[in-house]
Amino acid sequence: MGEIVVTAQRRAESIQDTPVSVTAFSNESLREQNISSAQDLLGKVPSVIVGPNGTQRDAESITLRGQGQTFGAPVGVVNYFAEVPLIQGSVLGDQGGPGLFFDLESLQVLRGPQGTLFGRNTTGGALLVGPKRPTQNFEGYIQGQYGNYNDREFEGAINIPVVPDILSIRIGGKYAKRDGFTKDVGPEAFGFTDICVASTVGCLAPAGRGPGFAGKRYDDRDYWTARIGILFTPTDGVENYLVAYKTKSDTNGTGTYLEASNGNNANLAGLAANLAYLRPFVPAQSFNPAIIQGILARQRELGPRKVALNTDTFFKVDITSVTDILSVRLNDALTFRNIFGYQRMKQSFAWDLDGSIAPILANIPAVVTPGFAAQYPELGAAGSSYQATNLSLITEEPQIQGKMLDGKLDFVFGGFLSHTKPEGFQGTGSFNVGNLGGTFAKIDTRSTAVYFQATLDLGTFSPALDNLKLTGGYRHTWDTIKGSRIAPAFVVIPTASAKLDTNAPTWTIGLDYQPNRDLLLFGRVTRGYKSGGFNASGPRVEVLTFQPEYVTNYEIGVKSDFRIADMPVRLNVSAYNLDYKDIQRATADNAPNGLPPPASGFDSGSRVFNAESARIRGIEVEGVIRPVTGLELSGSYAYTDAKYKKYTLIVAGDPRIRFKDSCDGPVALPASPGQTVALDMSCLPFQHTPKHQFNLNARYSMPLGDDVGTLVANAGYSWVGTKYSLPVSTIRDEPDAKIDSFGLLNLSLDWNGLFGSNFDARFFMTNVTNKLYRISSTSASSAGTGFTASIYGEPRMYGTSLRYHF
Repeated sequence: MGEIVVTAQRRAESIQDTPVSVTAFSNESLREQNISSAQDLLGKVPSVIVGPNGTQRDAESITLRGQGQTFGAPVGVVNYFAEVPLIQGSVLGDQGGPGLFFDLESLQVLRGPQGTLFGRNTTGGALLVGPKRPTQNFEGYIQGQYGNYNDREFEGAINIPVVPDILSIRIGGKYAKRDGFTKDVGPEAFGFTDICVASTVGCLAPAGRGPGFAGKRYDDRDYWTARIGILFTPTDGVENYLVAYKTKSDTNGTGTYLEASNGNNANLAGLAANLAYLRPFVPAQSFNPAIIQGILARQRELGPRKVALNTDTFFKVDITSVTDILSVRLNDALTFRNIFGYQRMKQSFAWDLDGSIAPILANIPAVVTPGFAAQYPELGAAGSSYQATNLSLITEEPQIQGKMLDGKLDFVFGGFLSHTKPEGFQGTGSFNVGNLGGTFAKIDTRSTAVYFQATLDLGTFSPALDNLKLTGGYRHTWDTIKGSRIAPAFVVIPTASAKLDTNAPTWTIGLDYQPNRDLLLFGRVTRGYKSGGFNASGPRVEVLTFQPEYVTNYEIGVKSDFRIADMPVRLNVSAYNLDYKDIQRATADNAPNGLPPPASGFDSGSRVFNAESARIRGIEVEGVIRPVTGLELSGSYAYTDAKYKKYTLIVAGDPRIRFKDSCDGPVALPASPGQTVALDMSCLPFQHTPKHQFNLNARYSMPLGDDVGTLVANAGYSWVGTKYSLPVSTIRDEPDAKIDSFGLLNLSLDWNGLFGSNFDARFFMTNVTNKLYRISSTSASSAGTGFTASIYGEPRMYGTSLRYHF
């Protein structure tokens, strides 16, 4: 088996010598398996789930071993680019923007808490994106791709040794544009002539009506990214690597699909449909479900690829990133490294949460109305608009790496500083029926840490202990989060601010033994920490902040290379048990504001809270076998058993909802909004955590001679089990929150060295069977909003590409 080099322990070493659960992809394997974004990792890496998690398709939130991002909270799996943690959107969990997965040295997925070397918010793991560094060779490539849905993609890179052995640069870029696969069919397809447009005007007045968006295609792709790397080696032992990139994306947003609506109780879905389309409007029929149920029935006839939205959706992101890595060899044993990063992120979007022409719920850009401007002059003039994300992130990490005791001791120690700074107000606008709300916030986050980790070969004490290694590490993190917000639609606390100071130790201790070069046995215990935060949508003082969460992971594993009947085999297995405490979960939150009808009587927002405890157990298997020359069969399997040990949900009274289901059955809610009831929710399935998932892949390489080239055929099948999307409701209350299992077949054929030239041709097809499958669900049918909306995975995609390399 070929050697795969990884940096899971902040140093380069073979994947089979690394006592960490890690999956790695080379640049060529990414290309052959058609992996161009985090979403494409779904089903291909054990225990990894990637999806919008009820938000937008471009969010690409990663859940690993049951740990990911809760809406409004930090991520649990941090993406790194060139050793720097990527900036995260203020509302959604997207990190770093599209287009990162091109011209890479490697892509590594580290599973389990990375609490010592990679720090905070890596309770689930880390995704390491390593760009190709400049070399001393003049080389490069250019590639064009065309596929269905008018997919046009171009990418390339050129490496130039400007001053031999001293200065070299690598410049690359990618452009991708594809039509959307979800089409808006307009209101006429539902029997209406116009729609109620989600806007600052509202839709009860004539100015709030519009013809709809017939012909608009959602789920499209339109971005470009440019990158430059500069490697400067002025003298032996001194190296400076600077890499910078710029990415812009501008799409039509997500084609959300109305999956269900509850016609058995009074809810916002029924009210919104009647206010928009019941003519003449009869107040006594406000909650009659006939219209919304008619919209739902027609939507089911059309299917998920044809929708009609009442929001002019879009998704825009603009990211700038600069990373500088200085390395100075102090002597034969010590090396000083400094890793500096600066990132800037701007993001705005409009998002139809319910996926229908009914004006139930939408998220639109935050605009300052004349009333807002008069009451809160700090927001600026009427008409001012704020982006959902407007942040900068500065990180600084000095470290010392070294070897001692004749190479028997490896160590690294250093510090880490991070400052996420709001560049002005950030805003999100909420819209339902005729009401416009908005939240304008500033959240400043500072994090400081010191860390140390060392690995000692115990053979330094006795030859009998050779290759038995002890690893220990410790990190201490201090976080300060300051938040302030203005929510003009709130009555109770329209303005609010809060500060959260937390600190936590995290650590690693492990043993590994390598009796020979083909076998590694390891065991580790690691402690992880994910920071708390400020809840900008909290309608009550007591929910403005939320606390950190903690995990302790116990893991054993084996990595092995051996032969069966002269066939080389690689088999890696790991088993873990994870204790999870103070688990961050999100839910709607309503504060009674005393306003009389027709107002709802509530300030409606959301909160992140901490569930008490859980345990997660699992087994992960990865294997490769080469039965004959040129043929490689590989696969992976993950079993995840996640259960809450204690989970108490505090629910306030809501006159719109009489009962809520719990592990003890339906519970009557208090009649008064000021009263609460504690519900046992420990029987809930874990969010976004299927019990089973597996992947099978076959690759066959057939040389046809130097004057013809080499054919490489690749077939991959991935299967993901049933998962559940909600953190606060049972399956009995929200049956549509259960997302069914699905399997996807992908094929590709590469002809490398076309007729002895420097050209490579490729044909690919993903989702070959055109499987219709859900990847995300927002389920609130039993709640006051009364709907369930879904996002579906990509249909069959196919295309061809031609690459020239030199």
